Amino acid sequence: MEGEENITEEVIDLSEFSDGASEDVDQSLFTGEEKKEQTQNEEFSSMLHEGFSPKQIGSIALYTEPVSVTVPLETVMQMFKEDEGLKAIPVEESDRVVGFIDRKKVDSVSSSMWKRFTSSSIADYIQRVDVILYAREYIENNLKKVSDTNRKYGISYFPVFNGKSFFGLVSLDDFLDRTAEIREQDLAKASVIQQSFFPHGDVCGSLPYRFQYWNQMANALGGDMISVYRLSDSRSLVGCFDVSGKNVAASLLTITVGAFFHSLLATHNKEQNPVRIIAMLDAYLARVVPPGNFITAAFCYADCESKKFCVFNCGHTTTYLIRKQGDKVYDVSIDPKLPPMGMGAVHDQLLSSLKEGNTKYPYSAYSMSQGLHLSLYSDGFTDMKDEQGVRYDDEKAKEFFLHLYDVADEEVKDEIGKAVKDWVGTAILPDDVTVIDIRF
Repeated sequence: MEGEENITEEVIDLSEFSDGASEDVDQSLFTGEEKKEQTQNEEFSSMLHEGFSPKQIGSIALYTEPVSVTVPLETVMQMFKEDEGLKAIPVEESDRVVGFIDRKKVDSVSSSMWKRFTSSSIADYIQRVDVILYAREYIENNLKKVSDTNRKYGISYFPVFNGKSFFGLVSLDDFLDRTAEIREQDLAKASVIQQSFFPHGDVCGSLPYRFQYWNQMANALGGDMISVYRLSDSRSLVGCFDVSGKNVAASLLTITVGAFFHSLLATHNKEQNPVRIIAMLDAYLARVVPPGNFITAAFCYADCESKKFCVFNCGHTTTYLIRKQGDKVYDVSIDPKLPPMGMGAVHDQLLSSLKEGNTKYPYSAYSMSQGLHLSLYSDGFTDMKDEQGVRYDDEKAKEFFLHLYDVADEEVKDEIGKAVKDWVGTAILPDDVTVIDIRF
């Protein structure tokens, strides 16, 4: 582009750099509609549930007084008629609960006058169950057994025992509903933990240049991460990370990245050379990233005292450096000089660059001047699609960053969010989106 020579890459030799028992679970998440008047059985069940975690079977078992296998069918019909919320009744034989009779079976019998006149007891209509569940067992550990039994034998309700005593009935739907609630709660907690590793406002505001970021995960958990590591009052290292894969596995690796920089702060690490710090991170990730996974990253090391900054691009998306002077626009595209992280190759190449006589630097270095803007982002920004499936692509991303240059600092986040929302519309965001805006 015209005037590209106005932003010239420099050589910064960094090789001589100076070293200087029970679970606490929010029960409110398991409440649904407004509380209705409880039956005597429900009140009794509520008291029984108090000693159980929401993850244990005892917390979802509903106690109903068992009936004998010899009781008349009319008695059971009357029980269902009097309690509209009753779905199944446990049945005893020889003082032991052996199964249940449910409302659907009783309704089918009630519709046949012949069956009603010829049936003296419920013995012919009970569903016998050989699977026994225990109140203190965990729901997720028994979900497959319950699901398989339902699929094979059509059994929907299962007796639950506390020790040797009958405790109540539980259904497959109860299992599925509670499992979904638990997982939703766990994801919400995990999301809070993940977001805690993103830089907070006080950290962003303490940098000797203007720094803002915008992030939206495609799911509750994601594979993007941002780090801000201050080496001194005038030096800092900012990183934008994108983990291969999505959801829980990817989020665990982002937390690993965040924990690395938090540990450097906690241990008052004295290493000041950004080359060595990034090499340390890659060596660390090489030990924990599973085979087949990797992490792309773009780092900006800024030294406001010497008025220099470097960009390390490790297999990441193109980083844009932009400056406008009057009607002239100067921009530089900074492509990767290093492979993705997590495989050990970044560590080896970075340390090799510090050897005497090396003239090939694995970073792009520039002079810091007023009005220079640096834009870093994850590939979720260029990969987002509109309602017709059209990809945002690299060219539109570059046009957006040229537009963002003229946006006031306090409006940057809103402008990024608007760009994503306007393009995606009602479509699903396919990947996590992260954008970092640095202004010198």
